[in-house]
Amino acid sequence: MMNRLGLLALCLVAVPTFSWAQWWKVTLPEEIWLTQVGVAAHGGYLMHEARLSLPQAPMCCEPYGNTNSGTLSVSAFIRQEITKHVRLNLRGTFMPQSATFTQDQSIFVSGAVRGLTRSTLETSVTYLGGEVLADFRIADPIRLLAGVSFGTISGATFSQSEELIQPGTGTFENGRRTRNESRAVELRNVNSSQMGATFGIGYDVPMTENHSVVVTPELLYTTALTDNLSDATWRTSVIRLGATVAFSLNAPEPPTPVERRREEYVDSLIVRIAPDAEEFRKRGADRIELDTAVGSDLVVITERVFRIDTVYIPEPPVINAAIKARAITADGSVKDVFTINVTTQYVTEALPILPAVFFDGQSITISSRYRQISKASEFNLADVPPRTTSVHREILNVLGERLKKSPSTTIQLRGTADPTTENADCNLARSRAVAVKDYLARVWGIEDARISIVAGAGTCAPDRVTRRLSEEGYAENRRVEITSSDLSLLASVAKRRFNEARTVDPPRLQFDPAGTSTKFITDWTLEARSGSTQLFSKSGKGLPELVNQDLPLSTAELMASGVPVDVELKVNGIRRSSAEASDKIKVKKDTANIELERLTLTLFEVASDEISAIAEAQIKSFVENVPAGSTVIVRGFADMLGNAEFNKKLSQKRAESVCAAIQKYLRKRVDVQCNDITTDRFPPGIESYGTPEERFLSRTVQIEVKKARK
Repeated sequence: MMNRLGLLALCLVAVPTFSWAQWWKVTLPEEIWLTQVGVAAHGGYLMHEARLSLPQAPMCCEPYGNTNSGTLSVSAFIRQEITKHVRLNLRGTFMPQSATFTQDQSIFVSGAVRGLTRSTLETSVTYLGGEVLADFRIADPIRLLAGVSFGTISGATFSQSEELIQPGTGTFENGRRTRNESRAVELRNVNSSQMGATFGIGYDVPMTENHSVVVTPELLYTTALTDNLSDATWRTSVIRLGATVAFSLNAPEPPTPVERRREEYVDSLIVRIAPDAEEFRKRGADRIELDTAVGSDLVVITERVFRIDTVYIPEPPVINAAIKARAITADGSVKDVFTINVTTQYVTEALPILPAVFFDGQSITISSRYRQISKASEFNLADVPPRTTSVHREILNVLGERLKKSPSTTIQLRGTADPTTENADCNLARSRAVAVKDYLARVWGIEDARISIVAGAGTCAPDRVTRRLSEEGYAENRRVEITSSDLSLLASVAKRRFNEARTVDPPRLQFDPAGTSTKFITDWTLEARSGSTQLFSKSGKGLPELVNQDLPLSTAELMASGVPVDVELKVNGIRRSSAEASDKIKVKKDTANIELERLTLTLFEVASDEISAIAEAQIKSFVENVPAGSTVIVRGFADMLGNAEFNKKLSQKRAESVCAAIQKYLRKRVDVQCNDITTDRFPPGIESYGTPEERFLSRTVQIEVKKARK
């Protein structure tokens, strides 16, 4: 048995064109001339070609003509293959061939009235016969059939009647509208011997692998060669559509099913290639082994394929990172060894309240630039950073807290609208004031009677319109102005004492990545930290670049004395490679012996140097606390928009107005300096002129008092 299986496997590989049946000694249907028996059923379309009148069934005039009818037929057959392309069929068929003939004829009725009669002949005929057919396989599985049919007619009867159709009234001579009636009368002169020629086409559908059962849909046409009656013209041809079911008497045993399976076993040979090359796989040659398992009801052929592929994998690159921090001094020279020296000074500062809330164009919703809370307990003034813009961002909450602490204080709100872009719309202006009022009432619980809304008179543009024809100018006119008879409500916010960076050396840092790999790098990140605080970071694609980084006072304030600045460069490369490098910069902070007190006043309208009542009260209170022997420096600022020369003169006038007020209330020997005019940088706490509040806060004067540190 094993020798037989081995021989089979060898032959399967060597001679793949041989069939499985040849090796398992299986006889195929194609090798046997099949003998088949079976049955057939067809639906038929009968075509009666006739010129028929029966002597025993008299009618008036014309004989009956052609007609059609339907039928069902059943057959039994035996057929034998002579060759694999030709087979003979002997078929016995039972087929009813009933028909209905009608003939309309004109007659004259009484009174020479033209009438119409209809003669009806109903025949009942049963055909019993046989067919000898040869069928030819023209293209597997299509077959053409041709042969002769022969048989006899039995049970031939007829029924006839003649009916008066027109006119609608009247009768035959028998007093009825029907005459010449006959029922189930035997037909005479029946030609019992019937002959015909049959042609057709079939389509064999084997239902089993060994052709033991074959279904053949077929279409047949039989043309009659003889008349049904010997004394009349009446032939019946038929088209049949149906199917035969044939059972083979000598079909071979069905072959044992064969199932083919395939299993693959792939090993890989790894070859390392250049890091920037593409990974690819080269397929190896297949080595095939066949394994055959023979069962009683199944043969399983397992094809096992063994292969070794070569996989070319790029080698992960080895990349290096390097970073060196250097100082760029004020004169532009570069130093390799240095320490960041920061001088600090204790400062106590009073930050201004800008009594206005600005709105976006056509909007009545408080801008997201203002911090809005849902309940009063969420606000803590001590948490607000000591910056002018940070204080203004909290103005609604500062006012709400002050109103809550002073139950008798009232405020007035006046909404405005830009005359150019909003047509000074009073409805829009009032809605803005209502939005501020609703916030103070909802969050801070301020009673309605303590907040009054001032209506505009005809126009709701601000009293002092910003006339600059630009979006900056239009934005400044969209606001709610806040006033109160209690000047303390809008007084500056006093901040606690804090240590502020005054100078930093060097002013710039340079970070040099020289020594970093120049190949395979995809991106990089540079970061500087002081402890856990990030000072700055920068990143980019490709190779890292030389970075020059400014060192502003705001960054210096984040550094801790004695804690070095950690600089780290991280580079990423292809194939998920990476490298890091670091450097450290020493930091030294010294605190000056001079302490500062500051008062920043937001007190000037556009292009104005006039001091407001609130500002004058703040100056008076501030001057009273200046110790003798101190130095008072007054700095004037403008918003830096427009003509530079005009802004410089305006800043000088503002400083001089404040100096005059200081001199008015000063009662001690103090050095007052009024010539520190700034037109080339932002005022303290201002970082841009991008918003209307920042521009308003820039139209200011800062009073700074220098005194010995406590």
